[in-house]
Order: sequence, then structure tokens, then C-alpha cells
Amino acid sequence: MRNKTKRLMEENNRAEKALNPEAQRLLTDLVVYLRGACVGLWEQEQVRRDITRMLLDAQARGESAQSVIGEDPKAFCDSVLEELPSLSRPKRAAALVRDSLLAALILVGLWILFSVVEGLLGAGSWPGLTLRWGQLLSGAGILLTAFWLVQWICRNSFETPEKKGPWLLLFVVFFALLCLGVFLRRPLAVLPLPAALGLLAALFVAYKLLDSRLD
Repeated sequence: MRNKTKRLMEENNRAEKALNPEAQRLLTDLVVYLRGACVGLWEQEQVRRDITRMLLDAQARGESAQSVIGEDPKAFCDSVLEELPSLSRPKRAAALVRDSLLAALILVGLWILFSVVEGLLGAGSWPGLTLRWGQLLSGAGILLTAFWLVQWICRNSFETPEKKGPWLLLFVVFFALLCLGVFLRRPLAVLPLPAALGLLAALFVAYKLLDSRLD
């Protein structure tokens, strides 16, 4: 994330605290919906700043947040997004790679942690770390499911709490993936601990370099 985007996000976070609970809830729904749009984070934060100012002005006049946004907040967001430039395909691809690197960084970190604990308990191939097919497939499945879940939440941020989400299906999918990781124990590779830490460091550097050039 570029410094100017980070500064604007911090300013918006501070400004949001001055809103009343009703306005904060509505702003949160608006921001979540914006996060799922094909628009850069800098543009999203500019919109967030403008909406926050509108809500603060309405609050000072004693008006409700709904009177500013209208009866259909989704339509309001769509009308705003139509005026913003969409991300180009290269930038969308770069953002996807950046997010995938972050997810891979977390998964590799967890794999190293659990492998070290397993080795200290006398199991596994210590001091080497064993990567199993089940762990690889389970991690990839969890990653894809998490990406889909984030998109689903963004698209449905304005839905009423009573609307049922795909939670039962998600529970079944995550349970199946966890079982895959536990029971499919065929080894794929054995990495020395320094090599595994080097992989973790390489993922972190690649993520930070790409992140600093986006948004």
C-alpha cells in the first residue's frame, strides 16, 4: 500500500469515530461493498472520505444517515462506482498475485510452526520439515474458499441479517479440507528448516515489494 493511501485510510478511520452508531453501521456496509468493486484502494478511500464528510455534516444538522444516502444504499454505491475508473487487467492481476502471496505467506508460516512442534514432539522427519500432499491441497482449497467468501460478503453487505448465508456449505467444505490435510499424509517434499524459513522470507519480500507498488 502506498504511503498516501495509508495516510488517507488513517484519516478516514479517525473521522469515522465521530459518527453516531447508525451512521457508522451504514458507512461500514458501504465500505465493505466498495472493497468488492474493481476499483483501486486509493479511489475507494477517497469515496469513503467524501461519504464520511457528508454523514458528519448531516449529523451536525440533526439529519439521519439514511436521508443522505437514500433508501437504497446499494444503488447509491453503484452510482458512485460508475464515475470511478476501473482497475486495468494488469493491475487486477497484480492485486490478485499480491493477495495470493499474503495468503501463501500465512499458510507457509503455519506449516512451519506446526511442523516444528511436530518435530519437537518426536514425530515427522525432524530436523527436516515434511510437506504432505494433503497439506498442500488443503491449503490451496482453504485459500480459494476464503477468496470466494470475501467476495460473497462484499457483494451482500447490504442484505438483512435474517438472510441466511452459505454457512452450512462452508462448514462442510472447511471440514472436508481439514480432513484432507490430516488424513492424506503422502509426503510431497522434505525441506530443511533453513530452506523453509528462506521460502517464508522470500514470500514476505515479494509481497511487500508488490504491495508497495499497488493502491
